[in-house]
Amino acid sequence: MIYDFREYILHPGGTNDYMEGVRELGLPIRQRHGVTLSGWYRSDIGALNQVVHIWGYESLKHLNEAKAAVYADPDWAGKYLPRNRGLVESQKTYLMYSPSFAPVYPVHGEAEPGSEDAKKRNEMVYDFRKYTFTDEPGAVPKYMAAVEEVGLPIRKRHGVKLAGWFYSEIGDLPQVVHIWAFDNAQHLIDAKAAVAADPDWSGKYVPRVSGLITAQNVSLMMSADFAPVPE
Repeated sequence: MIYDFREYILHPGGTNDYMEGVRELGLPIRQRHGVTLSGWYRSDIGALNQVVHIWGYESLKHLNEAKAAVYADPDWAGKYLPRNRGLVESQKTYLMYSPSFAPVYPVHGEAEPGSEDAKKRNEMVYDFRKYTFTDEPGAVPKYMAAVEEVGLPIRKRHGVKLAGWFYSEIGDLPQVVHIWAFDNAQHLIDAKAAVAADPDWSGKYVPRVSGLITAQNVSLMMSADFAPVPE
């Protein structure tokens, strides 16, 4: 799989309108042309008025063909673009890949309003992390190996779920985005404290990744009830 990873800054107050446009039009249009929704997030703490949407494709060929089909769909230009016109202030896109230990989502429809699934989706919070790495050869593969072998197992044993893990191919290089899911805000506080106190965190994981990262950007994000939820 490869991913069209999109970061949009919306005009203040535009997030709900934009999200409803995606729910009613943007997502169904993409789905009928074989595009997988692999993540949809809106900022809660950090860069405000930000949404991140991640669209999965089977290959670069599939990406080119499916995007052409979406743009040619009469509902795209006739309904979706007019619906969201004026809501987006800026756009940034990356071509990203994902490692074998990251989740791969099928296409999801929206949850039934009022269902337990919808409640679960609305309560979950996401620690959304974007890291930039040194120019040292192999920095990202070294970091990836440390996450798979040490960092991910530590988080898992404290109840943290991996919602997404991506590394850049086109866009800002070298960059990694990792997204960690928590049941609610209290779970985030408790689980992060437990991870930090785990002796393997400071004794094994931190030494493995020390010196590889030059910058970190962290946001607290929410999702939408039409987006996939990590198991």
